[in-house]
Amino acid sequence: MDKPRDQISRSAPPVDVAPLVEAFAGRSALAPYASFQVFPTARAELIFHFGDPFQVADGSSERMRPLAPAVLLGPRLSSYLQSAGPRIDWFLVQMTPLGCRRMLGVPFAEAWHREIPLADLWGRSALFLHEQLAALPTFEARRSLVLATIRARCALPDIDRMARAGRLVRDGRIRSVDRLGEYLDIGPRRLHQKFVADYGIGPKTLLSLLRFGRQLEARHPLSADADELEYADDSHAIREFRRFTGMTPGAYVRQKRKGDR
Repeated sequence: MDKPRDQISRSAPPVDVAPLVEAFAGRSALAPYASFQVFPTARAELIFHFGDPFQVADGSSERMRPLAPAVLLGPRLSSYLQSAGPRIDWFLVQMTPLGCRRMLGVPFAEAWHREIPLADLWGRSALFLHEQLAALPTFEARRSLVLATIRARCALPDIDRMARAGRLVRDGRIRSVDRLGEYLDIGPRRLHQKFVADYGIGPKTLLSLLRFGRQLEARHPLSADADELEYADDSHAIREFRRFTGMTPGAYVRQKRKGDR
């Protein structure tokens, strides 16, 4: 009997495409069919999937809905459910807000809590791209095809200061509302208006969500000092973790130690 396989790949975009794309990722696996909780994220992901049905459901509902073969999965402020397996095969493009607007014609602010089939945005060319990607055997080959598609569809943009600020925020190099306002040289009210227009949420909420993501990705996210995790103290870190996941950090650690799916 063949052993279960699981290959996960991830790469950064080349410099010319970086204003539009945060990262490329892919997974090929044979794994038991499972439903699992997905934590909130400020990312918008263009997903191409080629394996068995890939489904999602809102956290308040157990009713799964299938995703289109090529779909924009919008950012979320609350947890939701995904189901996949046993044959998993997908390739995704993590889009920047500028990439959503330039490449897909969807303002990032309008993508929250939505799944938008790429065929609704690109028509038949979306189905053709999906067929081409499905026929390619490797992550690198798929990445090369998507890069060529992006370059063919989009005039690579000049980056304004707002887009640069967004990149610095997402990279963790700007971590406070005050520092963000200083960088853009605008007051709190105008700053809030610009971020709601571009991101769909205010800068304070976005910074909190990104800080939670860094906490989750840290090597020891729930045992490090609060200072390292950018929180005022441990109780602040626990409140924020519960806000975005519905569970305490301790419950999350216990779940992982038991072999969380």
